[in-house]
Amino acid sequence: MTLEQLLADTKPVLLDIQQRNLAEIEQARDWQAKYRVLMQLGKKLPAIPEKMKQPELLVKGCESRAWLMHYHDKATDKHYFVLDSEARIVKGLMAIMLCLVNGMTTTELCQFDLCHKFDQLNLKPYLSQSRGNGLTAMVSRIKQCCK
Repeated sequence: MTLEQLLADTKPVLLDIQQRNLAEIEQARDWQAKYRVLMQLGKKLPAIPEKMKQPELLVKGCESRAWLMHYHDKATDKHYFVLDSEARIVKGLMAIMLCLVNGMTTTELCQFDLCHKFDQLNLKPYLSQSRGNGLTAMVSRIKQCCK
């Protein structure tokens, strides 16, 4: 499998999440309901093959191991990401993140306030400190791609 194939496999999943699941998470009134949706999202994303999970792709600061791959289409100046994690809840959180940022230009990515969007989804109050730190680490890693 190649990065291009992973991106192609990920794109329709992220579109589905954006169209169906973001509103569901935002409207969920308690953590149990949000947690169920996040777990489902973690199942939806295709896994990165083991041979592609290189140490330099690990996001430092995440509670469980998480890998983030980045592709920058220089012709269109758009950024695309794929990820995987050993923890389904982390994978679900990152799926939300990716559906928000995939396909952004460098300027859009640099200006986008991902933490604010997670606040709008009312997820942060329910995350443990270590998961919150992992979320911050992932945001930092994504933002590094626009420099």
